Amino acid sequence: MNLQLSGLAAVVTGGSSGIGAAIVRTLATEGCNVAFCGRNEAKVLSQLHSTEGLPGRVRGQVLDVRDRDAVAAWFRELAAFDVLVANVSALSSDWGEAMETDVRSTVEVTELAIPYLEKSRWAAITYIGSKASSMPAPQSAAYGAAKAAMAHHIKSLSSRLLPGIRANTVSPGDTLIEDGHWGRVRERDPEGYEKVVARNPMGRLASPDEVAKVVAFISSPAASFVSGANWYVDGGSSNHVQF
Repeated sequence: MNLQLSGLAAVVTGGSSGIGAAIVRTLATEGCNVAFCGRNEAKVLSQLHSTEGLPGRVRGQVLDVRDRDAVAAWFRELAAFDVLVANVSALSSDWGEAMETDVRSTVEVTELAIPYLEKSRWAAITYIGSKASSMPAPQSAAYGAAKAAMAHHIKSLSSRLLPGIRANTVSPGDTLIEDGHWGRVRERDPEGYEKVVARNPMGRLASPDEVAKVVAFISSPAASFVSGANWYVDGGSSNHVQF
């Protein structure tokens, strides 16, 4: 399938590592020009090096999305783009961090992006949520609640922005990132990691690339009639029925 991303421009926040980095690579592989940001300069440079030679042009920016003025200046520099992938998360059980990073800064980033997206024929906002938003998470209640709040917000945003801008959520399940949470669990607590694998019906965790491919589709003109949806990329691990 041709996703029709070639020649379009996307912005990916938190695109220097993990799922965000995979999203940047996948979009650029499809010919999309991608601008991404990250807080760590070394990781931003490493990502730029890894994406050299892909069909789409990739640009990186050292930036903290909690700094509204810096984000606004970055968008002014970019001048135009068609897709926003909001990927930054504190990944924290601390309520203050979760509300500040996962909720406040993400809402501000999307609002800042809307005037640019309104100029595009293929405008799309894709928020990276989590399956934790729809199930009990006693060890990370703040994280799950923040993700649930944002999934609700994106649904409301879709109703507000259509027909000009589509807005969707992609909610990954347990995803194995070598230097991420489950990668560290696998190294430090192999028995605990195997319990996590066992709770996944497919007998494994997702790869960042598997999540990124869904994000690329949802963000693309090929999904032009999809908006207000929450796409679970969790290998069937969530048991609830979505209404």
